[in-house]
Amino acid sequence: MKVLLRAVLFFDALFDLALGAVLLLAPFATFYAALQLPQPQPALYGQLLGFTLLGVAWLLAQAAFRGQLTVPVARMAGPVNLACALLIAAWLIFFDLQVQGAGRIWLGLLAAMLAFFALVQIPLAKRIRNREREELLRRESELAAANRPAPAAPTVHPSPSPEVRREPVITPPPGYGPGTEVVTDVEPVDTSIAPHHARQNPHP
Repeated sequence: MKVLLRAVLFFDALFDLALGAVLLLAPFATFYAALQLPQPQPALYGQLLGFTLLGVAWLLAQAAFRGQLTVPVARMAGPVNLACALLIAAWLIFFDLQVQGAGRIWLGLLAAMLAFFALVQIPLAKRIRNREREELLRRESELAAANRPAPAAPTVHPSPSPEVRREPVITPPPGYGPGTEVVTDVEPVDTSIAPHHARQNPHP
C-alpha cells in the first residue's frame, strides 16, 4: 500500500514539474497561443506560480523516495490537488473563461489529473497513517510488557499452630482410689490330703 502511494507521489511530482515549466514560460505569448491557453497576466504571477510548483514537485519527489515523508506529504498534497481540481472545474462550468477549442480540453485534463491524484492520495495516506499508529501502539505495549518486572510470588508465612496444653497425669499409689486395689496371689490349698491332728488316733 505504501509502495502504491509512493508511485502516485512520484507521478504527481512529474506532473507538477511539467505544469511549473509551462508557467515559467508565461512571458511567451506565442507558446500559449499555440496551446490555446489563456496567458497569465502579468507574466510575473505565472512565473511565481511556476517556481512554486517546481518546489512542490521537489517535495513530492523527496516523499516518494523517503518513507518518513510519504504520509505527511501525501496528506498535504491530496487536499491541495482536490481543491485545485474543483476550482478549475468551477471556472470551466460556471464562469465565463475565455478558453476555446484545445484550451478547454487541456484545462479539463488538468482538473481530471489533479482529482485522480487527490482521490488516491487522501484515502491511502489515511489508511497508512492508521496502520502505522496501530503498529506503534503495539510495539509500545510489547516493549512495556517486556520491561515490566514479573510479579513476585506472595510469601506464605506458616501460621503458628496452637500449642496443645497437656495437663500433668498424676497416678495414685496402689491402694488409693478405685481401680488401684492390690490383688495378691493366693496359693491353692491341696485338700486331697487331710491334715494330721495330734489327738487323732492313728489306728482306726
